[in-house]
Amino acid sequence: MQPRSLQNAWRLSRRAVTRDIGDKMKKTMVNIKNHLMTGISFALPVIIAGSLVVAVAKIVGILLGEPNLDSFAHSSGLEKWLYLAQDIGFKIIGLMNYVLGAYVAYSIAGKKGLAPGFAAGLIASVTGSGFLGAVLGGLLAGYSAEWVSRKIRITGSAASSVPLIILPFITVGLQVVVMLLLLGDVLSWLNSSLMAWVQRMTEDGTNTVVLAAVLGGMICFDLGGPVNKAAWGTANVLFMSGVYLPAILVNVAIIIPPLGYAAARFLRPGNFSETLKEAGNGSVIMGILGISEGAIPFTLKNPARLIPLNVLAGAMGSMTVALFKAYPIMPPLGGLYGGFTVGNAWAYFLGALVGTLIIAIGANFLVNFNESEIINENINNASDDIEIKFD
Repeated sequence: MQPRSLQNAWRLSRRAVTRDIGDKMKKTMVNIKNHLMTGISFALPVIIAGSLVVAVAKIVGILLGEPNLDSFAHSSGLEKWLYLAQDIGFKIIGLMNYVLGAYVAYSIAGKKGLAPGFAAGLIASVTGSGFLGAVLGGLLAGYSAEWVSRKIRITGSAASSVPLIILPFITVGLQVVVMLLLLGDVLSWLNSSLMAWVQRMTEDGTNTVVLAAVLGGMICFDLGGPVNKAAWGTANVLFMSGVYLPAILVNVAIIIPPLGYAAARFLRPGNFSETLKEAGNGSVIMGILGISEGAIPFTLKNPARLIPLNVLAGAMGSMTVALFKAYPIMPPLGGLYGGFTVGNAWAYFLGALVGTLIIAIGANFLVNFNESEIINENINNASDDIEIKFD
């Protein structure tokens, strides 16, 4: 009995250790994901600002009859200003790696991570390792800065040398050794290979349609949840590396659910409660701006029926854009107005229309959005019929 008891105890302890390791790994992965999303959230405004500058310059150039602003490089006056605006816009977008690396590190170590984080972004840009290099460098910068600040302590008058000299020297030195000398060429090759593969995929008609269906369906599945963010993050990673088509496919899918339910509300207003009618009015604006969360109040009425409808609408809308070969002519913008930054803009608007109509018609067919009010009214009527007497 004793050996068996020892064996059982050993098994239980092994399971406990395995479970503990699994929990720690899961927690670590969640933390890394959160640090990555923090970095992206700081980098996106930079990208959007640069894209807007480029878009405005391009649109004015198109109105003047010259879509290629590089031809204005040696001009003067307004034409020169347009060329300079486009150039500075692309340079602003080029700050992406710097900001991403710095704020991934900042998310981990606070201000201590900024110097090595910016160094990580610089190295990512110099070596061509792009988004991948900026993220890995930012993680190395943040964790190394946190480790140095905990392990190296100097008291007395020299205490200020740790944050000002020792910590930056060690953490930036690690960036040079690890991210430049050891991993620079490898990450550059991985990044260029990945981008080339995705680029080939976007140039193949069948693969592009499949990619569109997957991204569009994921965006509309949980409207801002983890699946949505996975598709959105993938498209933005590629956007940051200069592959713009996936961002176009995602952008059109984002606007479909809010516009679809807004259209459903106006198509059959009697099918909606007063609360959802008001929400439908707001969904028009949210759809135009590209905020998919505007569809959440409607989807919550019957998720079992409406989530598949949302996925179908998003997939069909993005597939329409891919089938009719919309293509980027500049860094694409989100929202309905993002169609003006796309070649074959009519394909973008047609995709949005297709997805919107699928939801507008399907939602009214599948769900009574007045249901809860009818139930409440029946309960109130029933309570009016109940008479309680005390003799």
